[in-house]
Amino acid sequence: MVKNIGVDKFLIVSVIFLLLFGLIMIYNATMILAKEKYADSFYFFKKQILWVGVGLILFGILSLLKYPLYLNQKFVFLALVISIIALIMVFFTGKINNSYRWIRLGAFSVQPSEFAKISAIMYLSYLFGKKKYDVNNIKKLIVLLIPIFIIELLILKEPDYGNFFLILLATLIILFVSGFKIKYFLISSVLIFSLVFVSLKLSPERMNRILAYLNPQDYVTTYSFQTMQSIYALGSGGIFGQGLGKSTQKLYFLPYAYTDFIFSIIGEEVGLIGTLLVLGLFFIFLTRGLRIAKQSGNLHTYLLGIGLTFLIVSQALINISVTLGIVPTKGIPLPFISIGGSSMIASLIIAGIIVNISKHRKMVFLND
Repeated sequence: MVKNIGVDKFLIVSVIFLLLFGLIMIYNATMILAKEKYADSFYFFKKQILWVGVGLILFGILSLLKYPLYLNQKFVFLALVISIIALIMVFFTGKINNSYRWIRLGAFSVQPSEFAKISAIMYLSYLFGKKKYDVNNIKKLIVLLIPIFIIELLILKEPDYGNFFLILLATLIILFVSGFKIKYFLISSVLIFSLVFVSLKLSPERMNRILAYLNPQDYVTTYSFQTMQSIYALGSGGIFGQGLGKSTQKLYFLPYAYTDFIFSIIGEEVGLIGTLLVLGLFFIFLTRGLRIAKQSGNLHTYLLGIGLTFLIVSQALINISVTLGIVPTKGIPLPFISIGGSSMIASLIIAGIIVNISKHRKMVFLND
């Protein structure tokens, strides 16, 4: 007998708790700044509520899909083409914060690289899951990866190093799961590190950031300022934190505390307990996502589930590592928690697809 397993409730609960916790922390991190700048302590909170609402609508639609649109060949290639066009358009809409990452849509702006990650994973899982191309046929692989190369080059040009590395990491994970030989991994790693080294040598700005990462005390007023303030925030929280709303680092000491460094405020206000809660919720997301992929029933959805799960968890781990000073600053938001429309909507789209994959799982029961 074949029976549907149903949607994975544990994954849904982990997402809901991350969203609720994020909303609380966003309000705590922004209420003073919002009051002074916009005369409304709920200004940023209301914006985040809007993005969460839009994201949840898309999450619900994707979760309930009877026919998985994200597996359809035409839809996959359409999403890929739209992503590339949108990544090109950012260079014609002007710089924001000294980079070309956003497309302005009236009072709002969209960051195409956040959605390009999803289309890249859908494309790769289609190639090696549905079509089952041989990943070790290097000549053919290079041709198949041309759209990924284009996306990566455009994102690097913006520049958006965080999403560049996330797509690179997700690509390598899908290739590995698809049977990519270790020797090719080693060769690829050498090539990637060589390109990164050349990129650093050609840019004094990037090299200074690496030097600041290696010797933060020497750049405490410049490149390593955010990292040092982040570490101060996390260290001052102790085990139980200073209390909700009682962060001092958010008072202009830690720039963008409500975006890439929200984890630092979590550590300062609710301490080690709060940070472990966040890590625990992402661990649940990881384990349930991998379980869903394993039980999905075919290679295509297996690769898609693996890629999307690691995309969220890798982003979370990199963001947290940045706040701890383990890796250089990357400009990567914490999924489901950091403020930001594109990131929030993209994260909930990913979660919606994974939940929908879980909905279509089937378990075979053998009669005695």
